Amino acid sequence: MVDLSKLTTLPLAAKQKVLQLNELFIEIVGPIGQELSDDIFAKWILDGKFGPAAIRHYAHALGEHLEIASERQAFLQKTEKLLLQ
Repeated sequence: MVDLSKLTTLPLAAKQKVLQLNELFIEIVGPIGQELSDDIFAKWILDGKFGPAAIRHYAHALGEHLEIASERQAFLQKTEKLLLQ
């Protein structure tokens, strides 16, 4: 599970998007996706990419861990829809 204490630095809408992205990622990857998303989130927080495209950077960081190109493409398309909501 994402370290919720690190989520406190994010605005509420960003927190919700991070959690939704993680759910989508886990849905595609399976149970190991939880551990992967935790690691990716921790690195993302350390990298400090918090500008206007911060959540998009996070979505792409998750997508980079999908080895099958079609899965990665489908994931990124779903994330774009999610981010536009």
